[in-house]
Amino acid sequence: MAMAKGARMKGARFYEGVSVTGITREAGRVTGVTTTAGDIAAEYVINCGGMWARQLAQQAGVAVPNQAAEHYYLITDTMEDVNADWPVVEDPASYT
Repeated sequence: MAMAKGARMKGARFYEGVSVTGITREAGRVTGVTTTAGDIAAEYVINCGGMWARQLAQQAGVAVPNQAAEHYYLITDTMEDVNADWPVVEDPASYT
């Protein structure tokens, strides 16, 4: 989420709720993606396919050695009464 926020601040655009169905290439270079909402041309394409990143990369001829692993993340923003200097807070007894 932090990287996405930084990318947005530099002009990156994100399309959520859209499935990527293919990678477009020209002269051996990735030029965009095909989605359920149509083609999107891009100078840069970032593979954020999660556990499907390997299969998505294969469409562009790239090998991604990916191993699925289960993780749980809770993304928060500033919270009243919580100091931004606090470290990561965990409560294993409550599974948080």
